[in-house]
Formats: sequence, structure tokens, C-alpha cells
Amino acid sequence: MSKVNKKIALLWAIPALMVIAGLGFWLATQVTVKTHQSASNELAVEQSKLINKKSKVGTVLDSKQPNVSAASNLLDKLLTLDWTIASQKEFDAKAKQMTPYVTQDVVKNSLDFKADPDKMITQTGVVMTYDHMDFLPTSASATEVKGNVIVFVKSHLKDSSDATTRFVYNVSYNPKTNLVTQLDRIGTYQLQSDSSVL
Repeated sequence: MSKVNKKIALLWAIPALMVIAGLGFWLATQVTVKTHQSASNELAVEQSKLINKKSKVGTVLDSKQPNVSAASNLLDKLLTLDWTIASQKEFDAKAKQMTPYVTQDVVKNSLDFKADPDKMITQTGVVMTYDHMDFLPTSASATEVKGNVIVFVKSHLKDSSDATTRFVYNVSYNPKTNLVTQLDRIGTYQLQSDSSVL
């Protein structure tokens, strides 16, 4: 084969190789996209199952333990007011908003109803947002539901990322009056947001 024929064959081979390589690359990306879509669909199905399971648990709780369910619902409302604080003004107003959900003993004795004369929210610039709570009942009757609550609060300073804090309470609820009769904060635990240190 002459040098000219080899050059011509080489010139034709290069575009053909480029087309084949491009086709191979395209097929590889399609497989990756399909795999990602499949994984996303599986995750969506799992999340849907989890939501359905939670709603079934809630329905069972409502029917089997209506007083526990009522306590959980009222505590959720109360703690949302308690731990959603974006300014000193909101902090100062929260006790008044929370009062309809609790007895006068709670207003007098709970840390969550104490005033902030030092204006710590203004000084620190912290913003807090109630995330969720876990209610762990320890006893339930027609006249009283007792238990512990773990409240998850996200907070941050002006230019920092969110940190999660857990506040733990001893609580009591009276189903007859639909009021919280005990709201004692017993501890604060920091959660690390960086999973590598856990």
C-alpha cells in the first residue's frame, strides 16, 4: 500500500473513530441518566411509603390514644410559638401568644415564659426556627398525659449556617381543660451538623 493510500485511509478512519467514540459517550450518559432516574423513582416510592406509614400511625394513635394525640397536637402548636424567633420583638411577644395553651402555674414557673431583660436576641442576632418535636408519653389517663418532649430547633447567626439544637422537656397535659400543665426544660443538647465527626 502506498504512502498516499495510507494517508487517505487514515484521514477516513479518524472521523469514523470520532463518531464511534461520540456514540459510545452518548450511550454511557444515557445509561447514567436512566440509573439516576431509577434511583430517584425508588427514593420517591420509599418516601411515599414512609409518609403513608406515618399517617397510619397517626390514625391509630388518634383512635387508640386520643388524649396522647391531643397532647401531641397542642404541644406542637405551643412549641412552634416558643421556638420560632426571628427578632427580639418576637421573643418578647411569645409568652403572650403561648399563654392560652398553658395553666397559670406554667406561666409562673416555666423558663420559656421568663422575660429577657438583657435583650440577648438583639445582642447575638440569633434567628431560631422550630423544626419538629418528638413526644414520648410515659403515662396517659382520662385526666393527665405525662411524658418527655425533644424539640429540634434550627438556629443561625447572620452569616453562619444552621445548627440544630435539641431541647428536652418534662411535660404534662390535662385532656379535660386542653391545657399544658407542666413545661419544664431539663436539658439542651447540641447536634453536630458535620456527620464526619459522629
